[in-house]
Amino acid sequence: MHEKERILRGIPVSSGFVIGKTFVYENLFPQLSARTINDSAVPQEIARFESAIAETEGELKELYEQVKREMGRDLAEFISVQISLLRDSETRQNTKDYIRKNKLNAEFAYSEVQKKLAAPVAGSSVAFFRERFTDILDVTNRVLRNLLHEELPSIHEIQNRSIIVTHDLLPSEAALIDKNRVLGVVTEAGGKTAHSAIMIKAKEIPAVMGIENIKKNIQSGETIILDGFRGIVILDPTDKRLEFYKQEAEKIDRRKKYLFKLKEADPITQDGKYIDLSANIEFIAECFTAQQYGARGIGLFRTEYLYLAKRRAPTEEEQYQVFAEVAAKMKPYPVIIRTFDLGGDKVIPGYLEANPFLGWRAIRFCFDDKELFKNQLRAILRASAVGNVKVMFPMVSNLEELKRAKLLLNEAKKELITENIPFDDQMEVGIMVEIPSAALKADALAKECNFFSIGSNDLTQYTLAVDRTNEKVSQLYDNMHPAVLRLIKETIDAAHRHNIWVGLCGEFAADPLGIVILVGFGINELSMTPASVPLAKEIIRTLDATTAATIANCILEFNTPLEVTRYLMKEINTKFPKLFDYFEVDNNEEK
Repeated sequence: MHEKERILRGIPVSSGFVIGKTFVYENLFPQLSARTINDSAVPQEIARFESAIAETEGELKELYEQVKREMGRDLAEFISVQISLLRDSETRQNTKDYIRKNKLNAEFAYSEVQKKLAAPVAGSSVAFFRERFTDILDVTNRVLRNLLHEELPSIHEIQNRSIIVTHDLLPSEAALIDKNRVLGVVTEAGGKTAHSAIMIKAKEIPAVMGIENIKKNIQSGETIILDGFRGIVILDPTDKRLEFYKQEAEKIDRRKKYLFKLKEADPITQDGKYIDLSANIEFIAECFTAQQYGARGIGLFRTEYLYLAKRRAPTEEEQYQVFAEVAAKMKPYPVIIRTFDLGGDKVIPGYLEANPFLGWRAIRFCFDDKELFKNQLRAILRASAVGNVKVMFPMVSNLEELKRAKLLLNEAKKELITENIPFDDQMEVGIMVEIPSAALKADALAKECNFFSIGSNDLTQYTLAVDRTNEKVSQLYDNMHPAVLRLIKETIDAAHRHNIWVGLCGEFAADPLGIVILVGFGINELSMTPASVPLAKEIIRTLDATTAATIANCILEFNTPLEVTRYLMKEINTKFPKLFDYFEVDNNEEK
């Protein structure tokens, strides 16, 4: 036990909070020593190495099929990367050469070769390279265990209904976590883009990562509070703290049960305005979650992880298989596929920039790799023959970029016609409005596409010149800033002037106060994390769109986010008192 309650802060990776007993998981690695062998033993040592490789490949193939079956072929690609690393002919040849040259045992030789492979990416500040290091570590560990005939530490050993506390989770370990046995996950390493984090989030297990040295401060069996909303872990919580979280959990549980009953209800305001509610997803498995929460389509299918998971550009066929499966699962509802938004915080090999968010990313990157872009466009078009698919281009800043993207799309169409491959020739084309220049020129852009989707996260970041991932300035990032709200309103008005629909797919879409504003501005569609859909539906069904419009138009006259928020809370308390409790819960600060 600790002397007093302590709050440790990390990175919120998967939302939700739990109170439970810890299970400190030690993913120990084999202890190795160099063992000299004679010349006659070299062939036997090489054969032993090849046997361990074959055994490991069998294990990984089995794991790949399990993940594919339970979570989808796209998440299974994280395991496929490890199979590719295992099969790498240069690594295998270097290991055998090391054994022959140095007359040393196979496990030591393989470990030394893998160390050289991992050295350039170990400790990198770039997420993409950190993940490559984790994959190398995972594969190496498996091969060494098989060489030494040691059993791997099993994540299945966890005591039922515990919170895992560990230094880091390897991707293969995260894939095996049973959400019915694990309450939550806390790690010292990792972050939101880690493969283990992505899998845990897909399983809807609350998680906080990046808490340094937490294993030194905790033992198995201790009671902790894991708050995945705020990214904190509370050690030795006081009775008052426990009572607060228990009441909070009960309140949210009651609300979830009530809201879940609305999943089949239509998101229509009191005066009859229908708002499409869609889900943001990255993986096939999330289609089920989206349907479970009552989303009527996919408003944003992020495709970057198809690239990041494979550590290379995915082929047209690989992309088509994923897009077609998502389209089939969501049919007849729409699936909006965003073309690669690589760059920024989604770094790939060869990408090193001083200011990546303002640099070579998204549509700019795709224009410079025509083959990559064309393959994706062909895959999206082919999937449009399977279901209700739409394509969306990110980070469009001017009319020329939109026209150029449409020209490449038309080239892809002509190729498919020549090859007699079916697609929907009337597939809708849209753009992300996430750069102020696009919002200010929305009238011109609206003439060239079928829909807008406002990316409020980047639009806010670029309008306010605030990197929301930078702790020193992140407090300046605020969707409620009147300048941001004015750009959103002007974009919506421009879309409607040209008879196209407009949605919003940033975090603002799930903000209860944001929903009131957006409905008032005349938004047609909101897209958000699947779990946010039921609350958004309840808010929409409680609102009167005409009254919301009056409120929303008034806020444009204010000068600060604080003024906007205070006015909204006052008006909602007066005109929509039923909603006020939702804002109290969602805006609760740490007690």
